[in-house]
This record gives sequence, C-alpha cells and structure tokens, in this order.
Amino acid sequence: MKEDYIVVEKLGKNFDNGDAQGIQVLHDINFSIRKGEFICIVGSSGCGKSTLLRALSGLDGRHEGRVAIDGKEITAPGKERGMVFQEPRLFPWLSVSRNIAFALDHEDKKTKEKKVQECIDLVSLTGFEKSYPKQLSGGMAQRANIARALVNNPPILFLDEPFGALDAFTKIQLQNELIRIKKAEGSTMIMVTHDIDEAVYLSDRIIVMDKNPGRIKEIIEVDLPRPRDRNAYEFTRVRKRVFEHFFETKTLTEEYNI
Repeated sequence: MKEDYIVVEKLGKNFDNGDAQGIQVLHDINFSIRKGEFICIVGSSGCGKSTLLRALSGLDGRHEGRVAIDGKEITAPGKERGMVFQEPRLFPWLSVSRNIAFALDHEDKKTKEKKVQECIDLVSLTGFEKSYPKQLSGGMAQRANIARALVNNPPILFLDEPFGALDAFTKIQLQNELIRIKKAEGSTMIMVTHDIDEAVYLSDRIIVMDKNPGRIKEIIEVDLPRPRDRNAYEFTRVRKRVFEHFFETKTLTEEYNI
C-alpha cells in the first residue's frame, strides 16, 4: 500500500460574519491522499468544497487543524502545487505561449521556450502558440490554463470546477485529456466538481461532503478499470451510491434494479 502523501487532520474553517463565532464552513475534516491518486470532492453548493481545496493548496492558511504534504505543513502557496480554476484567467494581451511562460521565474530564454512548448504539446495546443485568448474556444482556453499550471512540473494539481462552464462534448474531451496528462506526468490530482458522472469517470476515490457545516459524509473507492464505460453496470452502481447522498433514489433503484 502506498504511503500517505497529503494528510488533513481536524481541519476547520470559520468565516467572520460580525459575531463572536462566525459561520462554520468546515468542521473536523480528516482524510489522507496517496501519491499519484486522483481525488474528486463532490457536494451541494455551500458545503465548503472550494474552501477545502484552497486550504489544501495553501491559498488559504487561516484555518484550524493541519494540512501536510510529504510531511511538511502547508500554510502558503508553492510551486509544487498547480492550481486550475473554472475560468481560464488568461491575460488577454498575451499569446498562448507567453501566458504559459508567465508562470516561469528565473529561467533563461531557451529553457523557458522548451518548457512552454512541452506543455503546449502535452495539452494538444500545438499550432496555437501565437494565438491570443480571444481567438480560442472555451475548451482551448482551458487547455492553455492547464498548461500554465503544469509548466513548473508540479507533482500536485488542484482543480476547482475546471470544466464547469464547458459544453458536454468539450467537457468529455478534456476529461480524457486530463487522464492522459495524469498518466504521462504521474501527478496527484484533486478536483472539485458538481458533476457526479465526472467524479466517477476520473477519480480513484470520491470525497462526498455535506453542509451546515461542511463535513465528510463518505469517502468512496472507485475501483473500476480504465478506460471507463459510463454505461457499464459497475459505473452506474458507483454513480448511484454518490447520488443517494443528495437525492431520493428509491424509484430509480426499483425501476432499473440497481
């Protein structure tokens, strides 16, 4: 069994709302992640998924409890942790290549060009190096966004609803692209998503969260072979198990005998 790589212990978070206690957003969050795992965090709006991701990535160190990566407590962002948001957040005045290169510090020109081109090739944007964000589709812009997060070769990639604004076909294409990138890079990936099918398709384990306050309801192992068939019985069984945390599924269960 692989050793724990990321460890979260007794994580809690309160937002200040003017009174003494504030609003409790996260309560007693405990779990661990093994190196190379793909973890999806799902839950209804307001359960603290993105807040949890920010704590894990070091973007928000103001919390109770402990987050440690490879034995080192995390309280601030670091280059070993890439972050992909729902919106590409590309600089409109820079080309694809220069947007990606912007994340590189203290590198000579030749090294920068090599790293940028490797990332462009990795996300299948070859030929669009000189294009500007306004010339890209939504899916292409998000590919550039992912490339920028990968250019420093981070062993961990955090993704906050990266495909939430995309159409269904583009989303499926980028899900497959992400699996390919993970296989090529060996990265540990932690993604927040509202899409149950996406979570089952991508992840090794799914963290299901509840709200008021945000807490873990269940951690579900997704022991399915890859590539995964979204219509297979076992895929449907895992989807149903996640679905049951949020909706009444008696009718579905009886109708489809699952």
